[in-house]
Amino acid sequence: MSDYITNSKNRKLKTKILLFLSRINIWAGKLPLSWRIILFMECILWGSLFLPWFRFVYLNETVQIQSGFSSYALYIGYGIVLAVIMIPFFLLSHTKKERIRAMVPFRLSDTQVIVFITSMLLITLINLIVLNAIYSIQIAAHGSSLGSGFKVAFSAVVAILIATYFLSKSNKEINTEIYYIDHQTDKELLEYKDILSKDESKKKKNNMSLPI
Repeated sequence: MSDYITNSKNRKLKTKILLFLSRINIWAGKLPLSWRIILFMECILWGSLFLPWFRFVYLNETVQIQSGFSSYALYIGYGIVLAVIMIPFFLLSHTKKERIRAMVPFRLSDTQVIVFITSMLLITLINLIVLNAIYSIQIAAHGSSLGSGFKVAFSAVVAILIATYFLSKSNKEINTEIYYIDHQTDKELLEYKDILSKDESKKKKNNMSLPI
């Protein structure tokens, strides 16, 4: 009896997981290509945190591996965690992000927020390249090298910036089309209003004219 209950619970859990994954697959398929690239790069950026970022070789031939959360990496791991949370939030959320924008004295578009976050990460990554040369002189006598975590994160950040450029370009084209359609609609409404006003003025004149 207990095995039957356990198997029933496992089947329900499996069904829920498969349903959730199918919904994500359908929902992700409707997203623009640039959005999908950014979200995919976010997953890769998250994965870079589990890879080594620095490799130090000391005089006694001992090797030390540093993660992205260490002080040697300027605690960039925490910045990546924040970016992985914020970028999908601004891409996918609607009402909640508008509430946040209402509290801020200035307004930034989604692409501007993404560019700002990834630019901060890129600047920090470039600083790590400089620090790596300093570490090889002052800390690790037999050399210091950047690990695969750094290389993966650097590639992901650059890819996000490129995808954001195309996202911004497509958004501008959509906004331009919407503005053009609205402008044309307003123009047609004004012309229609003029025609109606002329017809009304003619009717008033006819009503005011006395029969001879």
